[in-house]
Amino acid sequence: MKDAILEVLKWINDLLLGMASDNSKLTGTMHDFMPTLYKYCVDVMDNVVKPVAYTVLALFFVLELYKASTRTDGIGGGANQLGAEIVFRVLFRMVLCKLAVDSVSLIMNAIYDVTTHLTNGIAGQVGDGKVSGGLDTTALEPLIADLGFWKQLVTLIICMIIFLVVLAAVTIAYIIIFARFIELFVYFAISPIPIATLPNEEMSQIGKNFLKSFAAVCLQGTLIFLVLSFLPSVFTSLTEKSSDAMNLWGSLMGVLGYSLVLIMAVMSTGRWAKAISNAM
Repeated sequence: MKDAILEVLKWINDLLLGMASDNSKLTGTMHDFMPTLYKYCVDVMDNVVKPVAYTVLALFFVLELYKASTRTDGIGGGANQLGAEIVFRVLFRMVLCKLAVDSVSLIMNAIYDVTTHLTNGIAGQVGDGKVSGGLDTTALEPLIADLGFWKQLVTLIICMIIFLVVLAAVTIAYIIIFARFIELFVYFAISPIPIATLPNEEMSQIGKNFLKSFAAVCLQGTLIFLVLSFLPSVFTSLTEKSSDAMNLWGSLMGVLGYSLVLIMAVMSTGRWAKAISNAM
């Protein structure tokens, strides 16, 4: 019975420490996550979306030139010089936006790489042992051995419940991570069109909100990794003071409670990221 309890605790430990390791999908690039899908999104962006984006950009260019001409007509003295300046500003803005549409893949990857750098920094702290922990099964082994059969049976049942809850939490985390990458790929593929709205004053909020929303989805990965890296240390503090069966059961129930909190925290990371990025 003792060996069964220790084995289940080891399973729980492996799940916790595995999610807080630098081998996580959260520390790689979009290309690393799914190279074939990434290449497909690049092809869609270049061959399907960008031609539409250039059409939108040309439309806004004509509208901005029309606005510039109407403003020039209403100017009195010095109209030629000021009118030329207004037209030059429009042309300069359109050149910048054209460059942005041409380089949209670079821009989107740069935004993603910033949050990946943060995630890798957190992973480095975990890997250096500055943030460590988990369930100290070695310290718990003598206490479990001293328990009677029925107390060991109750402990095993509690451990199995905790294992199932932690497994559910890890599964939910992986589902959210996968859904986040799908959302990132959708944003990435369609990005030229929102970026093409930036020259127009009335429609530029579309492009700005798009960039903030994309940044929020990228930041969500860092927040998920940060939340998951908390858990080993939290679980260590729960079990290190166990001295008898009641204390052990109380500590294990605390682990169960924090596992439920983990599920809620991981599911809330999207909302937190949007609040930080001021995204819609």
